[in-house]
Amino acid sequence: MNLSKKGIGTTTVVLTVVLIVVIVAAAAYIAVSPGKTNTVTQTTTKNNTVTSVSTSVSTSVSTSVTTATSATPTYYPLTLQAGGSTFVNPVMQVWATAYAQYTNGAVKTNYQPLGSGAGITGIERNTFMFAGSDAPVASSALENYTTAYGPLLQIPEALGGVAIFYNVPGVKVSLNLTGAVIADIYLGKITAWNDPAIAALNPGCHTGSTTCVLPSSTIVPVHRSDGSGTTYALTNFFEKTSTDWNASFSGGCPCYGTSVSWPTTDIGAKGSAGVAAYVETNPNTIGYADSYYAFSNSLLTAAIQNQAGQFLVPSLTNIAAAAAAFATQVEANPQFTITNAPGTGSYAIATFTYILVWQNQTNQKQGYDIAQLLEWIVTSGQAYGPSLYYPGLPASVVAIDQALIQKMNYNGTPFIQP
Repeated sequence: MNLSKKGIGTTTVVLTVVLIVVIVAAAAYIAVSPGKTNTVTQTTTKNNTVTSVSTSVSTSVSTSVTTATSATPTYYPLTLQAGGSTFVNPVMQVWATAYAQYTNGAVKTNYQPLGSGAGITGIERNTFMFAGSDAPVASSALENYTTAYGPLLQIPEALGGVAIFYNVPGVKVSLNLTGAVIADIYLGKITAWNDPAIAALNPGCHTGSTTCVLPSSTIVPVHRSDGSGTTYALTNFFEKTSTDWNASFSGGCPCYGTSVSWPTTDIGAKGSAGVAAYVETNPNTIGYADSYYAFSNSLLTAAIQNQAGQFLVPSLTNIAAAAAAFATQVEANPQFTITNAPGTGSYAIATFTYILVWQNQTNQKQGYDIAQLLEWIVTSGQAYGPSLYYPGLPASVVAIDQALIQKMNYNGTPFIQP
């Protein structure tokens, strides 16, 4: 290689350019390659006792993130404010991180896990650009929403299972439970772990067993203290399986909702993480939350009896089976509740969770980014769910979601053309 006193030769320039291209390419790969882990930790306070539960959400998922290129849409650099469902929060945080990578950092999402009730209130008052809720908004309630932004679109963007978990000294296995028995526990009709109704479902639990001895200890039921779509799904399941539960509603059914009047002896905890934390740290308790909170914190989870008589712990396969069993009903009505699904292999307390968003957007850039995000969530984003115990959406539901997203518009012009 010859260097001129007046400068660098042509060969050197070419090699230098090649080196720069290699360095830039390597930097781009590092920037978009998943591997960074963000941690979300929630701490709750209940009855002057501070309890915490790990809700770490790893964004180093194995699915690669493809960044936007000139062939994909342009994005406006915005931070989207959203909140609501704690049930969907684990996967929502991963979606937020992955989508920020996908858009080269242009679109960020700040999702606050405050509960479905807070999500519904937030979208109604326009403090959230979109909201998460495990409970669809009732048709009668939709009439109260302003027509300036409406109608309110309800998009089933994730599928999950409500796990029933417990902390019982002497019990190291999954207990078999039915909807009727769980309802009676929460009603205060079954008050001891060795109650005959529980013992009959679990003949392997007996004195002398090294893995399961049902104590005479008093059961402490733990429920959500805030408006909760998880409560909605559980109580909907109770309505379908427990005559005692339905009889406890003096005004008749419907006997379910995001908030119900629990017995005063029950313990209330805020958020799914709060329920899981209380059960994890207090013996003889029983609670409910999304499967993620149970499995990620190693809580013993009950096997729930389904319509076919099977006792099943929630899994990706049996949650998806519940959705498939109600495929026709969901296609006709995306807000159809899929608890107590028929057929063998269906988990009994499966549920969709929904994104709530206004059809008529008043901010063009904001509405455009939201529409593009939601389209990504119901398609590419589904690959991130299974590692967090959320099965991918059935193809028929994805098609329903895309049709709903295509209704989003600014001054009558859709953000995504059919």
